Amino acid sequence: MKKKKAGIVIGLVLVFGIGASVILSNNAKESNSADLSKFGAALQKEYKQTGQNSAKKVKAKEELYAQGKNSRITVTDMEKGIAYYEGKGMKEEEAKKEAYKYAKENAALYTEAIKAGCEVTDKEVADYVNEMRTAYEEKQMDEESLKEFKEIIGQFDSADDYWEYEKTVYEKQLPMIKYTKQLEKEYYDKHDNAKEADWDEYFTNYKKEIVEKEQFVVVK
Repeated sequence: MKKKKAGIVIGLVLVFGIGASVILSNNAKESNSADLSKFGAALQKEYKQTGQNSAKKVKAKEELYAQGKNSRITVTDMEKGIAYYEGKGMKEEEAKKEAYKYAKENAALYTEAIKAGCEVTDKEVADYVNEMRTAYEEKQMDEESLKEFKEIIGQFDSADDYWEYEKTVYEKQLPMIKYTKQLEKEYYDKHDNAKEADWDEYFTNYKKEIVEKEQFVVVK
């Protein structure tokens, strides 16, 4: 069986998140000495603070880092993103810049997904996370992804806590995944001979457009 490549990250997610795990961005520097323990600790801290509360309810109460016209980025979003990129080998300032870029794309895409009616049920979220867990526990991923998962999960009190946390993450990620797939289908329907690189370029430009439309302002 061909093992899956899972680009790990969190609830920030999406190149955008289609796969066995949440996918941050491919811009992080790959490093043999990557250390995601601090990233895992940041996720565990959020889980401790919020428990199993709905991501939407928690988000409304969190401290803001940046505000757009219809989207928002929290301090917690930034902390998690910075921890991820630093764990992948970036210096602090570079990690902060990349985390903010990712957070803006993520927030703007979520807003567009909800506008388009891409809602999800609790069952859809649970099924998606259970599929991720099965892929991890049955080692259906490549060795690097398994190692990174293990390192992150190890920061939680238990594996069950980690997977419960992921359910709160995918309350936001699944609408974006649905919306991204919808956009992709519409693109290929209009461009019969398009290649994957063409779609990637289109989607990259689309994300830039929706971020610009939000006109984010840092308030922290």
